[in-house]
Amino acid sequence: MQRKSGQERLNRIQLIGRVQLAYEQVKDAMQRYGRNSPAVTLAKRRFAVLNRALAMLALEEAGQPA
Repeated sequence: MQRKSGQERLNRIQLIGRVQLAYEQVKDAMQRYGRNSPAVTLAKRRFAVLNRALAMLALEEAGQPA
């Protein structure tokens, strides 16, 4: 049971890191290519999906249905 808890914690930390990286990628793409670039659209989509996953995880851990 403890191993599962440790693995879940590691997964949460990795997800947080992925969300932060995706955010940085959006900012970088906007600076490099401009707001209407396909690269920015792709980076925003990835960030939105990861951010949504993090929000759902936070709701589950708070005891609320996602």
